[in-house]
Amino acid sequence: MRIDRLIVCLSFACAASTCMARDVSKIDPTFPRIANCYGAGLSWASWDKGAEYWSKLSLFIGGCYDVHYDWENERWPKALEAAAANIARIRQVNPNALFLPYVDVVEGPDNPNIPKSWWALNDKGERWSGWPGMFRINTDLKEVLQYNLDKVRQDVFGRECFDGVFYDCWSPDKWLVPETAKLRDGQGIVMINPWNLPREGFENLNGVLAEDQINRVIDGTIDFEDFLALYLKWCTLSRKPVTTTLVCRPQTINDDPWRWDKLTQEERVAEQEKGRHDEQTMRFGLATTLMGDGYFGYDSGTMGRGNWWWYKEYDAPLGHPKGPAHRNADGTWQREFDGGTVIVNGSPYDVQLRLPRRCRDVSTGRVGTQFTLPMLDGRIFLPTADPETTEPDVTPRITAQLPTTLQVIPLAGELSSVRTPGGLELRLDAKGSLRRILWRGQQIMSGGMPVAVAAPWKDFHIESVSGGAQGPTSPAEVRFVYKGTLAEDTQRVEYTQTCTVTPDNRFVLHFDFSALTDLDIRMWRHYFMFPVSRYAGRTAQAGERTVVLPKALDQVELLPAASRFTIDGPDARLTIDTSMPMSLIDHRKYGTDDYLLAGYPVSGAVKQGAKWSVEIAVTAAAR
Repeated sequence: MRIDRLIVCLSFACAASTCMARDVSKIDPTFPRIANCYGAGLSWASWDKGAEYWSKLSLFIGGCYDVHYDWENERWPKALEAAAANIARIRQVNPNALFLPYVDVVEGPDNPNIPKSWWALNDKGERWSGWPGMFRINTDLKEVLQYNLDKVRQDVFGRECFDGVFYDCWSPDKWLVPETAKLRDGQGIVMINPWNLPREGFENLNGVLAEDQINRVIDGTIDFEDFLALYLKWCTLSRKPVTTTLVCRPQTINDDPWRWDKLTQEERVAEQEKGRHDEQTMRFGLATTLMGDGYFGYDSGTMGRGNWWWYKEYDAPLGHPKGPAHRNADGTWQREFDGGTVIVNGSPYDVQLRLPRRCRDVSTGRVGTQFTLPMLDGRIFLPTADPETTEPDVTPRITAQLPTTLQVIPLAGELSSVRTPGGLELRLDAKGSLRRILWRGQQIMSGGMPVAVAAPWKDFHIESVSGGAQGPTSPAEVRFVYKGTLAEDTQRVEYTQTCTVTPDNRFVLHFDFSALTDLDIRMWRHYFMFPVSRYAGRTAQAGERTVVLPKALDQVELLPAASRFTIDGPDARLTIDTSMPMSLIDHRKYGTDDYLLAGYPVSGAVKQGAKWSVEIAVTAAAR
């Protein structure tokens, strides 16, 4: 909507310092529902600058009052006055928009007003930082949680222009969230960011932020069907109105906060602008969101959350859904709206769609009844009487049909697929990371590349990598070879990675490492993750010991260190042979719904010139 049209609609008398509280239970915006996380700028951008963008948003998370234990900061009175005035104007044009200030419970700046006893200390008795410029707070202290509750009661719920609160980096707990849910007679909105969608807390929360979880679906570390089921559960079981939000970033953006902190402003802007055009990730995230009743945001990620990006798909006049989403036989999910149809393809294969009526694809402009929908993509189709597009649609790159011989297929995004006739498939990216490990189209495990962390806790990253497929060298083998460096600040490790795949449904990962500098290793882990949703109730064996993988978290240690493991899945039995001792644990204790098989070949101080090797072989056999 143009600014000049907005001005005609507005009653400027409402641009006061506060807004009237309203009954949020009646909030029901049309679809798509677009959110801005942290960057809307209601307290610092002028109405003339922001009106056109703000008027189209349905949910404002932060971007007006973003508090990190600095409630007393002298900037807030003026900032809050500006935010309240802009909110009043926005509500005149868009009464369904929701406004949630951002509150950080777990981290604070170097603020002398924070009691010294509140800081979380490391094993050296020092404050520690998980984010540039911030230090951890000891949230085990009751007085810390009481302080946050009192501040939110007074300075957030006490301001009528706000509809509720957003707690960042917080999970459903037994005190702060339930107590916050009682504020404003239980009518205020309570939303949190636990990073991954949790499996509890529905009764006290209106929603959660799934921050970049879509990216982890694309990476293959989270199963799409599991993720979608949990998202739909949040849309159904949480308090109303629903505020669960899926926000994701371009796959091209490296979201390491310590790396980002060293970039110049010009370098940050250039990286963000390049990522802005990764529209497939945006479409996949948006279409997935539209399978439920939540909100969607797309921006440059944790390094620059809240960009004012807008896409034509956001303007699609879908109206309201006619019913819930359903799964099609080809693995796609579909939902019908008053104004059109949304289909998302979370499967690992391209799909050819056949629609019952002539439609226009909002993204490509194509008109017809048959469309190619690539894997990990989504489309909005609007009915039309326009003539069909005569040019053929793109041809699918890869389908679910199994090959008759060992096969290598280049895919979009610098991915390579290698498939066996029996059903094993690996997807490797240009850096050699295993993005997917599949058995007849189903994700059976994830992992492969080491996770290397320097003390106190900074991730090594891959740089200067080269290589790729060398084959098929024969009908009996495909080999991928990569050479590169793992780096963190001044620490460097040179490596060669070889991945060999054979037609008997077997792959072997071999790594040779050499320390180019002295190293201080907090953790060096080689691992595989096995999703609980797939393996719970199945058996795993190491040596003479066999366990039934638990459906609910009980004991963390499942199988002790060994060099051979057998894990029974619903469709295939996996045998893992390793050159180093590995052990199996229940990783739900540490925040993901997986069983973790891991080994740790080095740790602590490692001298320059040290060399070590790791080899892991995985064989899949049909059950």
